[in-house]
Amino acid sequence: MITYVVGDLLKSPARVLVNTVNTVGVMGKGIAKDFKTIYPEMFKQYQLFCENKQFNIGQLWLYRTKHKWILNFPTKKDWKHPSKIEYIEAGLQKFVNTYADVGITSIAFPMLGCGNGGLNWDTEVRPLMEKYLKNLPIDVYIHLYRQGQFTSEQRNIRATKQWLRSEPEAMPFTEVWEDLYEILAKEDSFFTLDHKIGFTVSVIREPEINLEIKALGNVYRVYFNQLVDLWQHIRSLGYVMTGSMPNGLERYSPYLIALLDKLPYLHPVLISSNYQEIKENPIGLQYIPFVSDNHLTAYEVNVQ
Repeated sequence: MITYVVGDLLKSPARVLVNTVNTVGVMGKGIAKDFKTIYPEMFKQYQLFCENKQFNIGQLWLYRTKHKWILNFPTKKDWKHPSKIEYIEAGLQKFVNTYADVGITSIAFPMLGCGNGGLNWDTEVRPLMEKYLKNLPIDVYIHLYRQGQFTSEQRNIRATKQWLRSEPEAMPFTEVWEDLYEILAKEDSFFTLDHKIGFTVSVIREPEINLEIKALGNVYRVYFNQLVDLWQHIRSLGYVMTGSMPNGLERYSPYLIALLDKLPYLHPVLISSNYQEIKENPIGLQYIPFVSDNHLTAYEVNVQ
């Protein structure tokens, strides 16, 4: 299934991040330049492959670290000339034929060959990516180049590098509940992120623990076990969309998203599994876990 995201690909929860490159050993612009900064040892190996004519259109190079894997995907022959749609198709064909063999279960793509590549997203690239990727039995995220209300114009490359090269810490729900309880002890009035509807939230302990949400004259209750299921869903997928909350929580999603946005490790993001709906700015949440200080350098190389 494809999920469209307006947000930073480098912060994707996907195990594999796609880096668009050429075949002459240059990562001078766009996201490739950031990958070069974050993974200098990967860049050196990439240069050697290119110098030895071992990396061409239609080949994919998978670089593994313990946190993320980087799939280097050639969309140009060199940096001087634009991408060609046949280059994109050759790489997608290779990916479909090999992703299972190398153990890829989730992946984040940019808009292949667009931007500096010069290809048209709506008429050329999107139909091709959907053709090859939409029916795959893995999580496929496509990150869209457009300014959203929750996106930053500039990437903090130092913080991004630290996160990508570090070991994320798993967070149990007990810690999330403690954080929510602390937030609600300080404030109980909030506004939804989409339509700015005011609502209040209170912790009710009897007869069983629940969050009491009051909005527009209505009272809703979200029980502790529902919150546990929601957290497990978010922690597992890395995202939550308004229409895909577990355990009957979809109808409370605007209120839950606004409340959970107060947690420092959950961030609002525009996200949808329907490309047409993404134009309507549907708001979800992204989980970006805290990391330890244990930087990782081990890697493997796999050219296909």
